[in-house]
Amino acid sequence: MWARTVRERVAKRVSQIRISYLRFMGVTIGRKCFISRKAFIDVRRGAIIIGDYVHIAPGSFVLSHAARRPNKAGQVTRIEDNVSILVNAVVLPGVKVGKNSVVGASAVVMQDVPPNVTVMGNPARVVWPRGNKPRGGE
Repeated sequence: MWARTVRERVAKRVSQIRISYLRFMGVTIGRKCFISRKAFIDVRRGAIIIGDYVHIAPGSFVLSHAARRPNKAGQVTRIEDNVSILVNAVVLPGVKVGKNSVVGASAVVMQDVPPNVTVMGNPARVVWPRGNKPRGGE
């Protein structure tokens, strides 16, 4: 029991240090966010804005530019408030993930995600509205 508490406190502190570093590198990050130490946030080119209460799981990529293609003027990768990005998901540059959304494990987000939905797949598609349970076969 105590080992779990210690591990959770250490993970939270490591996330806080990582968030401080990302802010120093120019990423705009809101309050009470958790970014795993194994998540990749691209700070080399372009702009990334992350809202409040965002959770980014290990192995996830949030990109601000794509390979050798130049960024479009004003291109911003935006993750709004209360978003969860699950394990190994990829958010491509210039995409906006709406409030209260969930990006499923291993999803590749290539287009804007509306608010209050869950997206999954490659390319990511809306699976169901958030808050409603999925029905069998859909």
